[in-house]
Amino acid sequence: MKVRIDLNICLRAGECYYNHPELFRFSQSGDPEILARELNTPELIKHAKEAAAICPASAIIVED
Repeated sequence: MKVRIDLNICLRAGECYYNHPELFRFSQSGDPEILARELNTPELIKHAKEAAAICPASAIIVED
């Protein structure tokens, strides 16, 4: 599985990196940045899905 962020609709609210710093961080450009694109453990998959669920813009996409 993979995770991506649609930066065109992202509000930069920071929910992703505040709640899941193992997957996301705040970049110097002000955009969220993905740290682990390949979700290779059940824990990372769970956290990516949680991040997608709490994203206020629905900008986080978890794909097979």
